[in-house]
Amino acid sequence: STQYLHMKAQKVKRGEFVRQGDVIGWVGMTGNTGGPHVCYRFWKNGRQVDPLREELPSAEPIVDSLQADYMAHIQPLKDQLDCIEFIDPT
Repeated sequence: STQYLHMKAQKVKRGEFVRQGDVIGWVGMTGNTGGPHVCYRFWKNGRQVDPLREELPSAEPIVDSLQADYMAHIQPLKDQLDCIEFIDPT
C-alpha cells in the first residue's frame, strides 16, 4: 500500500483502487514544511520499505502516436516547475 502526506487535497478515498495516471490528490504544504511537496511512503506486509528497491510491475510506455500531444499538454506545467528558484540553504 502507499501513503501520501502533506497534500492540499485528496481525490480518492482510503482503500480505493487506482491505476497509473489517475489523479489521487494535489500537492500541498501542511505541517511544518519548507515548501509544497508530497511525502510518499510505501508499505509492504505492514512495514515501510524503500519503493526504489521493490520489484514493481512495469507499465506500458505512452504510444508513439500520443507522445507529441502529451508533451504539448505538460509543457506549460514543466515551464512553471522549471522557473521555481532554488535557494541553497547553505
